[in-house]
This record gives sequence, structure tokens and C-alpha cells, in this order.
Amino acid sequence: MEKETILVVDDNHELTELLTMLLASTYHVICAYDGYQGMERAQTHKPDLILLDMNMPRMTGIEMLEALRDTDCHAPVIFMTAKGSEYIAVQAFKLGVQDYLSKPFSRVRLEETLDRALHEMRLTREKEQMEKRLAAAEAVRQTVATLAHHINNQLMVIHGGLALLQENAEWTVKQAGIATPDTIIADSQRSVFHISAVLRVLQRVAKVELTTYHDNTHMVDIDEALEKELRVQHL
Repeated sequence: MEKETILVVDDNHELTELLTMLLASTYHVICAYDGYQGMERAQTHKPDLILLDMNMPRMTGIEMLEALRDTDCHAPVIFMTAKGSEYIAVQAFKLGVQDYLSKPFSRVRLEETLDRALHEMRLTREKEQMEKRLAAAEAVRQTVATLAHHINNQLMVIHGGLALLQENAEWTVKQAGIATPDTIIADSQRSVFHISAVLRVLQRVAKVELTTYHDNTHMVDIDEALEKELRVQHL
């Protein structure tokens, strides 16, 4: 599984180095040292989470938060504040901050906060992916049903033509000496029978209920389903 990306934005180089060392085994860590650099890297790298300091030169954490709202970067943000500055966190929460850490914080507190924020993001991402898969599956089902309908229309024409051939073409075919009409009609009827079986299988596939599997994709075995359908029809 590919590592999730965390963007650390803090002008304290010692802290960013420490955070990189603590997180590098689990996450891909990118650092920025002021709000402007943080904005640029947030839009370039599209991180999964942003650890954002409150007090920075050129652009504060609050200013960067406000600027992020106008971009396509929607990563959860964890605010890092000096102890005693929790009142700033209230303003940050209004701007959509996921959580905050009071400096200095322990490794355990850091890991718990990151895991909690990323867990919610993972659930959101899974839901979005599931919705896309469901939409794709529905599109496939509708396509199969539509194709089956059009094939069935042509199959009816073929079936009617065979009936007319059987009634009217026996003498002509015998005179041409190419084959007996029974042979041609029997071969054609077998083809019609086979196409009909394919249609029935397609129609069942189009109506099948979706089943959710974790990290697996299951497909219908068309060959096996068709073989079973043909066996049933021959009984």
C-alpha cells in the first residue's frame, strides 16, 4: 500500500526535522517553512493531511487556512499551537481545521491525532470509490440490458426468416445441390438457440444484485454460465 503524504508547515526547522524522523517510517513527509511555501506544496503535492503551525513569517497558519479554502486542496488540517493559545483553535475550527495539537506534544498524542484525522479521510475516500464503482456497475448493467434488447430484436427476425425458409425454400435449395434444407435450417436453428442462451445469461447478469467484497473484484464467469444455460435447455 502506498504511503499517505503529510505536509508539515512550520518555520521551526528543528521541529520539522523531528516530525520527519518520527513519521517517515509510516508516511511520506513533505516540509514547508512558511505559509507561502506551504500553499505551493499543498497544491503541487496534494497531501493527505497537513500539519500546520499557527505563527509563521510571511503568512500565518490562519491566513494559510483561509487561502486553502480557495484551492482544490481539501486535505484535513491539524493545527499546531503554542500551549495557552487554544483560543486560536476556535477560530481555526471555524475555518475547517480537523484537530489541533498544543506544543509541546508527545509522540503518542501526535500519532493518535494523525490516525484519527486520516481514518475519517480514508472512510470518505472509500465511500467515494464505492460510489464510483456502483455507478460504473450500473452503467455496465444498463449497457448489457440494452444490447440484449437489440440482439433479441434481430434474433426474432432471424427466427421468422428460418420459419419461412423451412416452408418455401426446400425445392430451391435441393435444385442448387448445395445441401439439404434440413441441414441449413438445423445449423441456423442451433445458432439461434445458442444466441438465445447468450441473451438469457446477459439478462441475468444485467439484473444481478451487487455484492460488496473487501479489496476484491468478482466477475461473472460468462463461459460457465452459458454452458450451464445450454445444458438446462437440452434437458
